[in-house]
Amino acid sequence: SVPLVRMSGICKTFPGVKANENVDLVLNRGEVLALLGENGAGKSTLMNILCGLYRPDSGHILIDGKPASISSPSDAAALGIGMVHQNFMLVDTMTVAENVVLGIRDLPFVPDMREISARIRDLSATYNLSVDPDAFIWQLSVGEQQRVEILKLLYRNARILILDEPTAVLTPQEARDLNDVVQRMKAEGKSAVFITHKMDEVTEFSDRVMVLRRGSVAAEKNT
Repeated sequence: SVPLVRMSGICKTFPGVKANENVDLVLNRGEVLALLGENGAGKSTLMNILCGLYRPDSGHILIDGKPASISSPSDAAALGIGMVHQNFMLVDTMTVAENVVLGIRDLPFVPDMREISARIRDLSATYNLSVDPDAFIWQLSVGEQQRVEILKLLYRNARILILDEPTAVLTPQEARDLNDVVQRMKAEGKSAVFITHKMDEVTEFSDRVMVLRRGSVAAEKNT
């Protein structure tokens, strides 16, 4: 069957640094891929290319077997790709619901916040991501803020989730809760790429492992 994502021959150079050199990556439907490698191996660069923050110097991306031109995060979002960055992209002085819909293009000029909050409550219940849509971001713990980032992607119907060292900021219980969320999404045929340094999480979360070393693929194995 056609993979959900196929990145082929991806190269990206920054001044003095080859961040990605001829990288091929495949992500199948309903799969969690753990992306490993030391700091500076090119993991975040590769994922920033997939989510539209960087353009590759060469190489191409297929989504559902079709060529995809991803030149901005909104292009990525339209293809169902979303990323939870290590530093959350939330506005402290706005509510959870306002943050979730911030930047959605086809929202009415005066959005119905009650309807939006109700949909967020439904998603929260479905994925066990308990967070109050009416709370302000500054009132939330780090773990709750991460839930808002994930809800943002689910609200936009993302089917390819990129999680950049998501458990670095979480308590052990929050990390287990996150794994439950990822497994539930997997059961629905959604897929995730999980950047991590923790080997116990690799075995717990992922189906397949890809290791980057100095910008190139060093290994690819089933977990």
